[in-house]
Amino acid sequence: MQFHEYETIIIIRPDLDDADTDAIVERVEEVIVKGGRLLDREDWGKKRLAYPINKHQKGHYVLYSFLAEASLISELERIIRITDNVVRFLTIRKAEAVDVETRVQEASEHRRVRLEEEAKRAEEEAKRAAEAAKYAAAEAAARAAEQEANSKNDDDSDDDAADGAEASA
Repeated sequence: MQFHEYETIIIIRPDLDDADTDAIVERVEEVIVKGGRLLDREDWGKKRLAYPINKHQKGHYVLYSFLAEASLISELERIIRITDNVVRFLTIRKAEAVDVETRVQEASEHRRVRLEEEAKRAEEEAKRAAEAAKYAAAEAAARAAEQEANSKNDDDSDDDAADGAEASA
């Protein structure tokens, strides 16, 4: 049994709910696992298409990296073709006759590093969002204090005008 390394990317209709999208993703993954070894699955989410496909401007992208025999590709692509909600797909062979265990370990390390980077980016984004919220709250408090001061000044000038009117009467 000789395994080759492949990548398949599918573009799913963007108007589907999460349950339907997950069902398609799981179905494709099931076919891959049944006949090969899944190295990684990256869900890129909804992205703008280079050109409209079936009147859709966006698509939900999912990338699979896997090891399999060449015979699995025809079955995988058959399943993808009959799935109505997949608007495009592409499978490429990245390497021929790979050592399965070595490649699985490399992919595991790559996935670990990618997940750590994503977690770090998410943490930094959360810090930026917290700083922005703190800044916005300080700005709002400053505006409220300024409005209160202006309102008090307006009240004082109204009182002065009323006193002046009484004095002239």
